[in-house]
Amino acid sequence: MPRRIAAIPLFSLLMAVCVLLPERGQATTFTKLTSDTTSETDASPSPDGRWLAFTSNRGGRGATQIYIMPTEGGPMRQLTHEPDSNRAATPTWAPDGKSLLFVSTRGKRYNIYSIPFEGGDAKAMSEMPGSHRYGTYSRDGSKIAFYSNRLAPTDLFGFNIYVMNASGETMTDLAKQVTNEKGSPGHPTWSADGKWIAYVAKEFDAAKQNTMQGNVLFAKYHIYKVPSTGGKPIQLTSGSIDGQPVEDTWPSWSPDGKWIAYGRQYGLRRDVWLLDVATNKTFPLTTEGICVKPTWSYDGRSVYYSSVIGKNHDLWVARDLTFTPPPAKPAAKKSTAKKPTATKPPPKSAPASKAAPPVTGK
Repeated sequence: MPRRIAAIPLFSLLMAVCVLLPERGQATTFTKLTSDTTSETDASPSPDGRWLAFTSNRGGRGATQIYIMPTEGGPMRQLTHEPDSNRAATPTWAPDGKSLLFVSTRGKRYNIYSIPFEGGDAKAMSEMPGSHRYGTYSRDGSKIAFYSNRLAPTDLFGFNIYVMNASGETMTDLAKQVTNEKGSPGHPTWSADGKWIAYVAKEFDAAKQNTMQGNVLFAKYHIYKVPSTGGKPIQLTSGSIDGQPVEDTWPSWSPDGKWIAYGRQYGLRRDVWLLDVATNKTFPLTTEGICVKPTWSYDGRSVYYSSVIGKNHDLWVARDLTFTPPPAKPAAKKSTAKKPTATKPPPKSAPASKAAPPVTGK
C-alpha cells in the first residue's frame, strides 16, 4: 500500500541547510512494488513510464536475470535467459523504449549487451578485451557511457569512464576514454544536455597512497562529474554526518538536469539523497536507513529505488516529487547613520556567546 508523507517536515532538521523545498501542499507517495523472498534491484523505468526493468534472482540456479513488470504492478516477464551461474544485471533503456542494455558475465567476463524489449537474441556492444559494465544512453540516444578496466584488467580499481557510439564499439570504432583517474570511476549517468557525465569514484589522494587513510582501498566513494568529451573531474559530494564520514554511490541525473539522486551511507544507515546541482546542497529523500540504488523516471516526477533487509531487496517508488525554490531573502540595507561615540569604556570581560555548531559536508 502506498503511504503519503506530506510536506517533508519529517526531514526538517536535516533540511535546515537546503535551499529547495517541496511545493506547499504537495505530498510524496512511497509505494512498495515487490514483496517476496527473492531479491529485486537495479530498478529502471521505461521512457514512456509504463514498464519497470530490474534485476532478480527469482529464477534460482545461482543466476540473476532481467525482468520487466508494469510500473503500476502486475505480472512479471523474464527478458534475459542467461545460462546457470551467469549473471545479467543493471538494465537501462534506449530512449525510444525499443531495447535495453544490460551487463552479463557470459564469456567469462563482464560485457554490455543490447536486447529488444520483446526479448530475443542479445548483441554484445563491445569487441574490446577487459570488463565493461553499466552502459547508459545519452538523452538523444547517440552515445553510450560505460566503465571499463581495459587498460588495467588485473587492477581491482582499474576502471575508467568511456563513451561509445550507440551502434556499439568495434576495433575500428573505439570508445573515447573520458576519465583517467585512480579512484576507479564507475556507474555513469548523463546530464540532460549531454555535456556532463556524473559518476562514482573513490576519493583518492595519490600523495597519501602509501598510508591506510590515503590508500584507494580504504577511501570512500563520492559523486563526481566530468565533461562528456573528457576533462577535469569536479567532486560533488563529501563530508560527514554525526561525525561519521559519508559514502555516496549510484548517481542518477534528473531529466531536467537540476538534481542528482544517489545512495548515501554513513555508519549502518543507507538512504536515497538528492543533490541540487546548482548549489551543491543535499538532503535525504528517504529516512528508513535501508534504501539504495535510486533511478529517476523519464518525466522527473518519481524516483525508483531498492530497500535492503538482510539479503532481500524489494523495489519501491517515490512519486509526486515537485520542487520549487523559496523566495530569495532581500539584501540587507547598509546603514548611513554615523556610529555613536562611546562615552564609557567597555567592560573588562563579557560572557562568551555560544558558537553555532559546525556544518560538515556539502
